[in-house]
Amino acid sequence: MNIISSFRTFSALSASVARFTMDNYALSGEDYAQFKAGRKDAGWVDYLRERSQVDLADYLAFADRLRATRTVRIRLATPHPQAVLSAVPWPEYISRLSLAHNQLEGGLDLSRFMELEVLSLAGNPALDYDRLVLPPGLRHIIVSGAEQANLEKEGFREKHPGISLSQNGKPGFNLGKAPFREPEMAAVRGGTFWMGSEESEAEATDAEKPRHLVQLSDYAMGKYLITVEEFARFVEETGYVTAAEREGWSVAGIWRQGKLEFFCPAECNWRYDVYGRPLTNAHARHPVVHVTWDDAMAYCEWLSGKTGKTYRLPTEAQWEYAAIGGHQAPDKDDQGYFQRSCAYAGSDDPVQVSWFFGQFEGQPVEQYGTRPVGQLQPNELGLYDMSGNVWEWCFDRHAPDYYRQCKEAGLVKDPAGPEQGANRMFRGGGWGRDAAAGRIANRRRSAPDDRGDAAGFRIVCTK
Repeated sequence: MNIISSFRTFSALSASVARFTMDNYALSGEDYAQFKAGRKDAGWVDYLRERSQVDLADYLAFADRLRATRTVRIRLATPHPQAVLSAVPWPEYISRLSLAHNQLEGGLDLSRFMELEVLSLAGNPALDYDRLVLPPGLRHIIVSGAEQANLEKEGFREKHPGISLSQNGKPGFNLGKAPFREPEMAAVRGGTFWMGSEESEAEATDAEKPRHLVQLSDYAMGKYLITVEEFARFVEETGYVTAAEREGWSVAGIWRQGKLEFFCPAECNWRYDVYGRPLTNAHARHPVVHVTWDDAMAYCEWLSGKTGKTYRLPTEAQWEYAAIGGHQAPDKDDQGYFQRSCAYAGSDDPVQVSWFFGQFEGQPVEQYGTRPVGQLQPNELGLYDMSGNVWEWCFDRHAPDYYRQCKEAGLVKDPAGPEQGANRMFRGGGWGRDAAAGRIANRRRSAPDDRGDAAGFRIVCTK
């Protein structure tokens, strides 16, 4: 059987039971525009999801992409994938293989993947490691924290002395073992404030208008963004699997000819940094990234159950009121309503309060990225990184005329956003954007399953 016939056999076999993803370095704004032109209702996440997957019917594209990336992530619809694995073409090109979160059972023969160096098997608790046939060059297996502990207890290291175990490729990464500590919160006394921007503000976008009155009840706001260490504790305790882990893609940064661009790594999740590189314990106080709206909500649900309090994502109104300083805001109008006194959370100078792209100017490109929380000046409530560092998921849905509806209502009390809308809201800007993205009133919408190198969150407590 020649290679083309063999590939067709593999494609037919795999089509119904497997989905392949590989790193994609060919993403661009122009490519996205072409994608959108042919699909009226498709969006950013649809584009990323499709571009991360591999067309099993395209022989040349499969071969070229495999040679370029040497990384394959296989999502299976069967717990017994040996037939697919035995038919994968050009196994000699694969140095990193992910079979994570497939609920595999029994043993596997991976001996034909002779160049394999890293194997991801996390999320396969019924896999029999004593029945694995591994290639001689394998150096690392990625598993969950719980799976790593069980394997070490069963003597895996003694049986395979040349193979190390870890959660992300860094054997020392074990932040989920840290003792639980409830996130630090700042009390926000309720009040009435002007939300949004006035028509006369030069930098204001249409999404910020019209300015309208909002009345809020008391709540508490997280002083810091949720960190890698805090999210790791949640995952360690619950075994939660994020969308990036399940689907096999996220968005990470990449430098090309001095310009920051983006790509889709096939094996990238909250345990990896903004460039898709595995984190170390030194990143404990960095904000967690590569999380979706649902991932953030799952953390809130766990924290609520653990503490007996009510934690959730902030509404846009809660976020913006806290960003202007809440009941400590320094400016009021003639009627005593709080209003924004500066463009950014705590200052008119973004350098004082925000990690944004220009903040890293003159530094090596490796220094561009998230920073540990709480390093810059806080705002009047003692909240850090409300502007910059990472975008923050908010609870609200998006509707284009929602601010107008609020304005017409005269005064809205404890708004939680529109009842209908496919997208959720982001606030705060991020490390890879210009300073203006971190303006207090700036708004961004995205699909709730979006994730990437600057998608994080903070929490509120209402009871």
